Amino acid sequence: MHVLQWVAVKADSKENALTVAKRQLENIMGEEGSGATWYDWFVAGGGRWNPNEDSQYKDDESMIISAYEAGNDVIIDKINSCLESRKREFTDYRVSFDKAEIDLNAKLDSYTGVMDYSFDLYPLAKMIDMLQGEWDFNSYFYDLENWSTNPKYLISDMEKDNKEIYLVPIDFHF
Repeated sequence: MHVLQWVAVKADSKENALTVAKRQLENIMGEEGSGATWYDWFVAGGGRWNPNEDSQYKDDESMIISAYEAGNDVIIDKINSCLESRKREFTDYRVSFDKAEIDLNAKLDSYTGVMDYSFDLYPLAKMIDMLQGEWDFNSYFYDLENWSTNPKYLISDMEKDNKEIYLVPIDFHF
């Protein structure tokens, strides 16, 4: 599966922003297919979401947003769009969990120390991940500078000086 996420980086140009994002994501991932992260490969620059068909499967800087060039409001609007997507995912998990009518206390009481391979609690686990800011395929935004799914640090930095703040679209495969 694929998901488009916008990652924030600090750099001195769009080209360097692409390089910084790619290098940091590769470092986080480790060896391709290592299982060290929620994603197993990615395309920096938007991938399949890039409107330029020639750039859909290679790194490309055309969709990168510079806070300095575009303005803080454009960055904030993009982040808000990501947060709306994140909230929709959360709501879907909530509906799924509520519909299952799981007796959580009974489930906890029945734990024997061994995983039961059930997906009963998956929606709950994903909601907890989201509430605690775990970065995964449901995040849609990640601040690589501050290592956070919470945009408040980026926005604070941007209000002080936005010259080196970029949002880089990443097509993640997981």
